[in-house]
Amino acid sequence: MTDDEKREADELERIAALETDERREDEHEDVIELALALGRAVLECGGELQRAEYAADRLCRAYGAVDTDSYATGTVIILTAEFEGGSRTTRSVRVRKDVVDLRKLERINALSREFCEKRPDVAEAAAALKAAAGAKTATLWQEVAGVALGSFGMTVASMGSLLDGLGAAIAAAAVMLLAYFLSRLMNKFATTLLSSFLASALCIVMYLIGLGDNLPTMIVGEIMILIPGLTLTNAVRDMLCGDVTSGAVKFLQSIMVTLGLAIGIAVAFVAFESVLTGVDVNAVPAAGAGGEYFPVVKTAAGVIGALGFSLYFHIDYKRIPFALANVLVTMLIINLMEFAGGVTEIFFRTIAAAGTVTLTSELLASRLKAPAMVFLTPAILPLIPGGDIYLTMTNTVYANYAEMGARLLTATKGCLGIACGVVAVSVVVSMIRTKKYRELLR
Repeated sequence: MTDDEKREADELERIAALETDERREDEHEDVIELALALGRAVLECGGELQRAEYAADRLCRAYGAVDTDSYATGTVIILTAEFEGGSRTTRSVRVRKDVVDLRKLERINALSREFCEKRPDVAEAAAALKAAAGAKTATLWQEVAGVALGSFGMTVASMGSLLDGLGAAIAAAAVMLLAYFLSRLMNKFATTLLSSFLASALCIVMYLIGLGDNLPTMIVGEIMILIPGLTLTNAVRDMLCGDVTSGAVKFLQSIMVTLGLAIGIAVAFVAFESVLTGVDVNAVPAAGAGGEYFPVVKTAAGVIGALGFSLYFHIDYKRIPFALANVLVTMLIINLMEFAGGVTEIFFRTIAAAGTVTLTSELLASRLKAPAMVFLTPAILPLIPGGDIYLTMTNTVYANYAEMGARLLTATKGCLGIACGVVAVSVVVSMIRTKKYRELLR
């Protein structure tokens, strides 16, 4: 071989090596994009931050990454992955949606497992993920029926009468339909404000015509879907877990939604002030439906309400019985502590119930291969201090600052109890998972 031929062969080899490196880098870029899309899909249907980070990290590792570092908040995911040969890339993606669709979360979680185990072609995996993320998992009418049933149950569980529950269900269904269309035209704050006003106005009208016995319990029941109790609890939980930025963002979102709720309710009261003379909008019933058997009625109503919200949150039908069993655990613990044990402090009741159902949720998730959120979310809802949040808002509107402070403190202790109960168990479970994850990487 002549010198010219040798130089030409070396040049061809160099070009081929460069092309191979470029193809490999392109493949790595595609893997990172797929991992980011997976993490975003998890967050956009209600998954936890840790689940999104874990899913993105594990997928990159399955496709050849030797080192990964991910960071997720409620609005963005940042992922850095290093592959063999020193190729290190950082990418980020914006998270725009904020809904809870637990059936979709379960499907995406199953896809994540499949991708890591079978490692299909990246383009095929991306197409499958896009189809799952864009699929509709429930109809609008299922959501409306779920919200109506959930509001009925939560109203009765909050010491409202059966008539109060019926009125709240009607108002909640109307609000759900309204919010569905308004959300396409307005931001979340404006949608919440207008929905809160119209829902409260509808409850006032029904109360005035006799379709309700206690106005506050009706309003609490129908705005349960608007009260950001779950978001506020998650915010506190994130901050307790060290995700201060994400927790602060969620906390501010909760405050804005609560402000919209307060303004909407206040405007409704002002608009109907002339016909509400003599009506105490801060009155809480001394006893609930069923008299001395109210604990039994409260337990049944809590399970019925959780069934409705399970439909609203799109839980897979075959998972609903397990979720309701978890709700029953919540109601039994609360009732035993409050009515049998005489525990009056809301913090101790909620932390005990939240810790127990978090543990059962994790056990069910491990057994049934589903996200723990599927079983935990319905069980947490009856613990949210919706009545105290409502009374905080109304007492603020009417300048009853002493009572407002007391109700705000009670609501805060309730949310803190839920968050601490969830965190206490989640930390232990996370330590076990981290150990297993490290063993898997080794």
